[in-house]
Amino acid sequence: MEYGFLAASDEALLEGSKLPREGVLAVAVRSTGYDVAADEVVELAIVDLQGHELFCRRVHPQNVEEWPAGDASGGISPADVADAPELYQFEEEISQLVENASIVVAAHVPFAEAMIEQSWVTLPSHESFDLVERFLASHSSQDRPGQPAVAASLPGIAEYYGLACEDASLVDVARTVARCYEALVDEHVRQREAKGADYWRRYDERKAEEAKAALAGNVVAQKRERYLNRMNGLLWLSGAIIFTSLAIQTYQGGGDTGLLAIFAAIAVLNVVFAVRNFLKR
Repeated sequence: MEYGFLAASDEALLEGSKLPREGVLAVAVRSTGYDVAADEVVELAIVDLQGHELFCRRVHPQNVEEWPAGDASGGISPADVADAPELYQFEEEISQLVENASIVVAAHVPFAEAMIEQSWVTLPSHESFDLVERFLASHSSQDRPGQPAVAASLPGIAEYYGLACEDASLVDVARTVARCYEALVDEHVRQREAKGADYWRRYDERKAEEAKAALAGNVVAQKRERYLNRMNGLLWLSGAIIFTSLAIQTYQGGGDTGLLAIFAAIAVLNVVFAVRNFLKR
């Protein structure tokens, strides 16, 4: 799949331009394969936005003993990690990094997080940013005239931003993730600024009017609901009066006690439902 130039909505443009630049973690993983239910991590690298290495370890999978050489493992063989520790042994260190981060970025967040958790590491709650998914969401499927299409992959995104996609080590891959994230944020900032202050002033005014209209609509809906509740309460109260009257007439006329009990019970139920409707806000 290939994508062209930035075509984000105003909302996405604002959101993208306000993404954090402090406390960013870029994550890259190598694994025994691409099955998130069975494969496990063989290497994990974490860097900050400046590319400083915060964590990088080769690890031994807990359950997978053999795996084919390929892109997923980056050429790491079972023999390469035969004596390596398991990832869960670094859970505290990894969790502390994630907990202190403002956002966690990966080329494919669901895959990276699933692989980590598949290796018995429980990640704390955190904000995440899927680089490929967000890039695709922000870029048009129509190419800008005179510019090549962009492949929906980390190397393709790096090429789009004119960045070298280093992959000599997993730390280099994580650094490419960080640089692509920063380039995407910069792109949103430039596009936002290109529209000018007057455009965003009108945008804010339009959004304020929309919020005001929505609030007015909610007020009308709430008034209508209160009116309906009062009307329903009156109907239930009328029912209670009718069945109370029937119960009194039955009692005074020496009627069937079973029928009297039914009338009285229905009257009580009507009173209950009437009170519930009157108390609704």
